[in-house]
Amino acid sequence: MTFRAARVSRVAAPEHTCWAFDDDRSFCRYAREFLHAGLGHGEQVWYVPGPRSGGVAEWLRDAARGREESVRILAPEVAYPADGFIDPAEQITAYVAATEAALAAGFTGLRVVADATTLIRTAAHLDAFARYEFAIGRYMRIAPLRALCVFDRTTLGDDTVAELACLHPSTNAPGVPFRLQAGATARVAVLHGELDVASVDLFAAAIRRADLRPARGTVVVHAEGLRFIGHHCLAVLQRYAEQRAVTVVIRTRLRTVPTMVDLLGLSRIRVEMIA
Repeated sequence: MTFRAARVSRVAAPEHTCWAFDDDRSFCRYAREFLHAGLGHGEQVWYVPGPRSGGVAEWLRDAARGREESVRILAPEVAYPADGFIDPAEQITAYVAATEAALAAGFTGLRVVADATTLIRTAAHLDAFARYEFAIGRYMRIAPLRALCVFDRTTLGDDTVAELACLHPSTNAPGVPFRLQAGATARVAVLHGELDVASVDLFAAAIRRADLRPARGTVVVHAEGLRFIGHHCLAVLQRYAEQRAVTVVIRTRLRTVPTMVDLLGLSRIRVEMIA
């Protein structure tokens, strides 16, 4: 999907945050701050509550009194498909249209708080939603769309939350060792954090869901923010490249990476060192 850049907002760079909660009171405090900031910046704000995260709705109605057009409170079945199965391309198209409509109405952008817990019903639902979370990040790089993606950890568990959190630039979820974000094009991903042997399965799922689209037979991983990568996770990239018949170009400052790639004979990985 090719995105057309939306008009630049007056707010700071877009945020895409994964918020996992056990205690709905801590979520309510953070969500109020997030939505209040949006109203203060002249954004339109949307709120999609879940079974345990609905405590913000009444506050939001009061906060927007006199400017009701700034607020939409949507039931999950209105905001998302009834069966909970997200089509990434269709969901992104819907948010592109919503962002452009907000701009056309004179708002500076669109800010969304959405509890997506009930959408993660099966492994297939999780896979589709995770693919969407990665892909929407590409649009958020160029458009005034900010989102707080909310998940009830008591329902989903830590492992499922980690699979979603690692595809967001920021999260409050503990123990998520890396972030994999969409780059400026479908060929590019951006990688931060640390990748050790304990990260292998999580990283393999994340890079698969990124579904990078090669150009001239290569995909690019900007890993300038990567603090560590072990050989197990480099092997994940090699298998990914072999399965898709591509070369993975990894751009990094870690001097150990080209040595490991050479010693292990990882022929589908090309390292570009960054000064």
